[in-house]
Amino acid sequence: VFKYCSPTRRSFLSGRFPVHVNTHQAAICSNELPLEMTIISQKMKMANAETHFVGKGHLGYQTMDHLPINRGWDSHVGYLAGAETYSYGINSPPTHDCPGKPAKCYTDMWHNLEPGTDVVPEIFYSTNFYTTQAISIIKDHPQDKPLFLYLPYQGVHSPYTEPPPWEHVDAPKFWDSTFADMLAAVDNGIKNVTNALHEKGLWDDTLMIVSSDNGGIMPGNNYPLRGEKATHWEGGSRVMAFVTGGYLPTSLVGQTTDTFVHVSDWYATLCNIMNVDPTDTVVLEGKPRPIDSLDMWSHLTTNASSPREYLPITPESIIWKSQYKLITQADPTFWYTKNDTHIPDDRTAWPCRKSTDSNGCHVCSDKDPCLFDIIQDPSERTDISKSNPSIVAQLQAKLAEFQPYVSGKMNATALAKYDCVTDISQWWGNFTGPCCKRKKDN
Repeated sequence: VFKYCSPTRRSFLSGRFPVHVNTHQAAICSNELPLEMTIISQKMKMANAETHFVGKGHLGYQTMDHLPINRGWDSHVGYLAGAETYSYGINSPPTHDCPGKPAKCYTDMWHNLEPGTDVVPEIFYSTNFYTTQAISIIKDHPQDKPLFLYLPYQGVHSPYTEPPPWEHVDAPKFWDSTFADMLAAVDNGIKNVTNALHEKGLWDDTLMIVSSDNGGIMPGNNYPLRGEKATHWEGGSRVMAFVTGGYLPTSLVGQTTDTFVHVSDWYATLCNIMNVDPTDTVVLEGKPRPIDSLDMWSHLTTNASSPREYLPITPESIIWKSQYKLITQADPTFWYTKNDTHIPDDRTAWPCRKSTDSNGCHVCSDKDPCLFDIIQDPSERTDISKSNPSIVAQLQAKLAEFQPYVSGKMNATALAKYDCVTDISQWWGNFTGPCCKRKKDN
């Protein structure tokens, strides 16, 4: 995945690398997931699936057409920005982008085509609320149609907040009791969704994918990896993930795989499972832009190597043949231990290196990059760049080829059919919402 959340989410939905879609943390009134792209929900509609989006967005909503309900989802409930409190959709003081000055969007919750005034009173704790919404969708789902349910929980993002008392767990050896309770709430939510699928008779045909969108930070623990969220180290981008459900061959239940899968690969993988053509070549910035996604199902189920030669993770890191990872800029960090203590990378073993960026200390840099064999050394403890100069040069050149082609804003021609405002409170009151409406809707 990417080293932080919004680019990862847009990569999953579009089937494109974050370095192509761009690596911005999507502001509310932005075009970070362009309307020209056919996102995964629209592909699933081609398979006659019912599609539902429950939870966190952080995708960019420059216009009403960017809302999930207008992009292939049959229903949507969730918040649009990147963070908020866990109760009642409160974004006060605004924790993320809020158009208008002074900022007035003190509530961030959307329900289909309108601010979620009807659901806000129900959000005592968001993990439980989203689970309840998902279970309701499953119970009401018609048996004769496929179901595509996207459930990006808010948990366990900051602010770190205790769930209701009945979600508390007795975990005296865990390093943070609040975080343990938050994790338990998500675990229980997944359990309850699983039970609902069983009760509805859908489990035997279900493929459930569970994944983080970035590495852990603060009370999170990325042991045995190096680094945390927002860093170029493995701890920022190599995350917990598993698949389950009756669709998974029984011989694979409880097994692990060494196959490298990128979050964008779920796009083509799910399309092919649903017998839908994953092709989605669109013109952006004057050039045709195909998906980056690869169908990985046969590789996952046979533990085969990834067919992808180059995997750009961030603008400063790339992996070759699932083994060699180049980092062209990285700050000092630490390794995690099992009990969440940190072992810093001291400046004797990891001195500051020469860099074109003079701000701060870089232990890997564009002028003196690092190279790691992440199969033999997943914790990134041994830099092998000096003994492999040809690989370093090869990967530096390849990394430079991956450039973003999404600017984040619609051009004047595309916006001509919209009325836009800089202060969204005149439309949405104290709620977050898009900045542009189609002219015929005003």
